[in-house]
Amino acid sequence: MNYILTLLEYPELNIPYPNLESNLSSPEKAYSQFSSPQEICEQQLKVQDGFLAVPMTDLQTIKEVKEELIQVINELAELEENCDYARADELRDIYEKLSKYLRDVYHKDYKIRHFTCEESKIKRRVVRAVNRALEEIEIIEPDLAKELRKSIEFGKTICYHQRRKIEVFGYWK
Repeated sequence: MNYILTLLEYPELNIPYPNLESNLSSPEKAYSQFSSPQEICEQQLKVQDGFLAVPMTDLQTIKEVKEELIQVINELAELEENCDYARADELRDIYEKLSKYLRDVYHKDYKIRHFTCEESKIKRRVVRAVNRALEEIEIIEPDLAKELRKSIEFGKTICYHQRRKIEVFGYWK
């Protein structure tokens, strides 16, 4: 219910799901903290694209791991050729770690596994909570629930588009 009340309090504001879940008391402060994009650049800030479910599963990291694995294999062959078994044992440990990482990241058909990221988990939790709250409202006031369903837009962010004035009386927690 708090999610819906927050959306009603800030109509036409696109609120990211993590912000709504953390239940910021005033989400517009996150948007008005810096007055211009130039000020954001001056502070050397960047908005995070999303959360990684498994650390280091982006394509660039996978490419770097593959390159490192090739280097380890080449060096390992060289060391065994020169009978340097002490250093070869260290490289075998590194080889095992890199191989294990790639086994975890890839399916058997050599396609990268889909990892559910934290951001999508948060979105799913918020959407389910909003839908549950709308079902509760529908039991008491079906017309209001119907109007809210039409007005709340789910996407990369969640937004309430005010179609008509809705007043909330009372204290909700």
